[in-house]
Amino acid sequence: MKRRIIMNVSTSADWCRRPVGIIRVEREISKAVYSYCSERLIPVYLDRTHDRWMKVDDSCFQDIMSDSWVSSLEPDKKAASVFKHLQPFTPMNDDQFVTVGSDWSFNIPDRVEKLYGSSRVMVAACYDLIPLLFPEFTPGMEFFEQFNHHYRAVARMAQSVFAISEVSAKSLRDFWDKEGLAHTAPPVEVVPLAAPAPTFSEFDLDDKDFAMLDEIERKGPYVIYVSTIEPRKNHQLLLDIWRELFAERGEKCPTLLIVGMRGWGSEDMIRSAQRMQASKAGKIVWREGLSDALLAQLYSRSAFAVFPSYFEGWGLAATEAAALGKVCVVSSTGALVEATQGKMPSYHPLDFIGWKQELIRLLDDAGYRRSLEKGLDTQLFRRTWQDFGKEFCTTFLGAR
Repeated sequence: MKRRIIMNVSTSADWCRRPVGIIRVEREISKAVYSYCSERLIPVYLDRTHDRWMKVDDSCFQDIMSDSWVSSLEPDKKAASVFKHLQPFTPMNDDQFVTVGSDWSFNIPDRVEKLYGSSRVMVAACYDLIPLLFPEFTPGMEFFEQFNHHYRAVARMAQSVFAISEVSAKSLRDFWDKEGLAHTAPPVEVVPLAAPAPTFSEFDLDDKDFAMLDEIERKGPYVIYVSTIEPRKNHQLLLDIWRELFAERGEKCPTLLIVGMRGWGSEDMIRSAQRMQASKAGKIVWREGLSDALLAQLYSRSAFAVFPSYFEGWGLAATEAAALGKVCVVSSTGALVEATQGKMPSYHPLDFIGWKQELIRLLDDAGYRRSLEKGLDTQLFRRTWQDFGKEFCTTFLGAR
C-alpha cells in the first residue's frame, strides 16, 4: 500500500482573501496532490486553540480550494467555518507530511515531531530567508527568531525541502552550512514557480472594472508595479524617480500605477507620496483589491512594468508581465533575474541613476522597447500552474 500524503492546508484555510504568493503556491500544490494522488491524500488543519491536528473532510477541502474561498465578502467568518468540518486525525508511521505554508509562525516542525517522533516524514518549503538575511525588512525581530528556529528544525525533521528558486535553495544551504547543520540537513530541490499568461479578456470585466480601466488610460501612458506595499519592495525608489520625472515633464509625465495591498511600515511613505506634486497631478496612482481580469488588462495595456524590490525569493509579478510580452525592469539582487530568465533589464535596487535612465529610455525610445519585447520568447514564460504542480508531485511524492 502506498504511503498516505498528509497535506497541511492550514494557511489556505485561514486566508479567504485574494491569494498572495505563499497562499497561491500552497493552494496550487494542494490541488495538484489531489489531482495526482487523491487516493492517498488526507488534508489536515492545525487547530491552534486545542493544539491538535484535525482531518478536513472532502467537501470542506474542495471549498477551501475553490475560487470563492479567496473572494469572500466575510473572510473571517468564512475561515471559521472550517471548524464545522474537522474530524480526528491519527498519524501512521509511514505517512508523508507535506507542509508548504507560513509554517515558521506556528512551530510546524515541532508539532510534526510530536506526531511522528524523530521520523523524517516532512516535505517542507523554502520561499526565502529574508528575515535571516535582511531582518530590517520585517516588522520585528521575532521574525528572525521564528525563521532561525524553523529552519533549524527543518534540518532535523524534513526528509526533503521544496525551494522556489536556486537563490532560495542556496540561501538555505548556506544557512545550514554556517550553523553547522549541513551534515544532517535534507536535500533541497528546486521546482520553479509558474508564469502563465492570464487568459482573461475584456469580456471578463464588469462595469466597475471598465470604469477603472478607462480612468487610468485617460491619463495617458502608465508604468505598473504590482506588489504588496512594504519597505522591502522599494517603492521609494520609484517615487523619487517620479518626483524628478514630473518636475522635468509636467503633464507629459507618464503615470506610475502602484497595485497592491498595504503592508506593514507603509503608512508614512504613502502619506508622504500623496503630498507629492506628481500625486496631486494624478501621475502617481494607488489601487488595491483588483480582479484578476482587470489586472491582466492593466498589465497588457501598460507601457512596461517594474519590480525594484531589494530581495525576492522569486517574483511572480515579473514573470506575469513577461508572459504577456511586457518588459519588466527588475532588481539585480535576489531571484528576479532568475525568475525572468535573464531577459529583462536589471539594476541594483539602490542604483537611482541606472533605474531612471532605463525608464526614460523605455518611455522615449519605442524602437528599443519593441526590440526588448520581441526578444521575449513568451513560450519561456508559459509554464502553467498545472506544470508546476505536476513537477512538484513527481519530485517529492513519486507521482507519475
